[in-house]
Amino acid sequence: MPSDYAISLENVSKQYELYKSPLHRMRGLLLSRSRSQETFSALKPLSLKIRRGSFFGIIGQNGSGKSTLLQIISGILQPTTGHVLVRGRVAALLELGAGFNPEFTGRENARLNAQILGISGKEFEKIIPEIESFADIGEFIDSPVKTYSSGMFVRLAFAVQACIDPDVLIVDEALAVGDIFFRLKCYERLERLRQRGCTVILVTHSMDDVMHYCDEVLLLHNGSNLYQGGAAEAINRYYALGHLNAKRDSADGEDDYAASTGEHYLTLDDASVGSDSMLLRWPDQASIDMSFREQTGDGLVKCVRLAVTDEFDDCRQVFRQFEKLRIYSEFVICENIDVPVVGFVIRTDRGVVIHGKNSGQCDAQVPGELSKGSTVRAVFDVPLAFSAGEYVLDVGFASWPRELYKNIKNSTMAEIESASVRHCVVTGATNFSIIPLGHMGFQAQPFYGVAGVESSARVCIV
Repeated sequence: MPSDYAISLENVSKQYELYKSPLHRMRGLLLSRSRSQETFSALKPLSLKIRRGSFFGIIGQNGSGKSTLLQIISGILQPTTGHVLVRGRVAALLELGAGFNPEFTGRENARLNAQILGISGKEFEKIIPEIESFADIGEFIDSPVKTYSSGMFVRLAFAVQACIDPDVLIVDEALAVGDIFFRLKCYERLERLRQRGCTVILVTHSMDDVMHYCDEVLLLHNGSNLYQGGAAEAINRYYALGHLNAKRDSADGEDDYAASTGEHYLTLDDASVGSDSMLLRWPDQASIDMSFREQTGDGLVKCVRLAVTDEFDDCRQVFRQFEKLRIYSEFVICENIDVPVVGFVIRTDRGVVIHGKNSGQCDAQVPGELSKGSTVRAVFDVPLAFSAGEYVLDVGFASWPRELYKNIKNSTMAEIESASVRHCVVTGATNFSIIPLGHMGFQAQPFYGVAGVESSARVCIV
């Protein structure tokens, strides 16, 4: 294997034989495998090379074969076919508590794990202060690990694996257990390990971590290599597997369609010029088909598609803090309605509403009524002054009575809420991730909390 590659897999696969009963299993062990014997392919033939010193990500939905692949690389599992070559010492954090004896103390488990990885007693005595400092679990280092919380478990386990200076470090979702401060410390350590030539393999469902740290990403699906390459494209394909039915639209074709059908498009954004004849051009990117998504409301309006882009109309789902998110949505009007109100809500992955706005709050110019068969397009621009993380986007469509709309500035919220008619809401229409400007120092935390607001400071000596 060339020295610039730390890991090389050639035609590696993993299959498991399926037995209908213990008796069938016994027959399978004693006799040659029947031709009718069923098998399950956890990992289909895969060839892969990972460069030394790279940060390699592996993503995929649950059951895609990620853990199987990691266990083959780390030597825990033997592949059914193919060859695996790994250069150097491999440290793996595959499962919470794996390799720890619950009756041993943290210090004893650290020593045992270090010895398994080839660290002598004298070498261990040199690195144990660093392990204690990094784990930061205090006097619990000398308590049985069965008394540990999940956070303490992963702190000690990561500290042991990271402090022995491995050539290859494999991390499988373990960091998700730690708090944000510990995760930041872990990623700073991973960065230093990479600078020393360590190859880091990361399996995670956090797409912002993948986008920010990984040089190359492998997307697995049903045990197959669906994509290998840049992080942005891998993440887009990963999201598409979950809930997006993406289709490629031609902007010219749409314009021809609009002209032939006489459909009328409206601009509902902060920059609206008030012209109800302006044609809002749909971005020439993949659209998210909403026509088959569950929608709540009275059914008078249907959301048919959605697009999430940056301010240059490039389709994206991963953004850096303070970039601009652009939300396109399109609705079909099924019955005559009054003044249209289009809106959106951004929530955290835990359901906490971070920000929301509608076309009325944006002072967008809208018609006084819409007739059956109309198609409405809307666009919102949102500065992403939010903390790093994954967010969920909801979109909706309501209407206000014309008399209320004329006097909207003088109306109370109670009047607005009681008169509004909710026609269409798509909950969890799509999601996107925000990554920090930088992963170390001040850039990792430009403000405290979930959202940033304009603020200033003055300091003086008195």
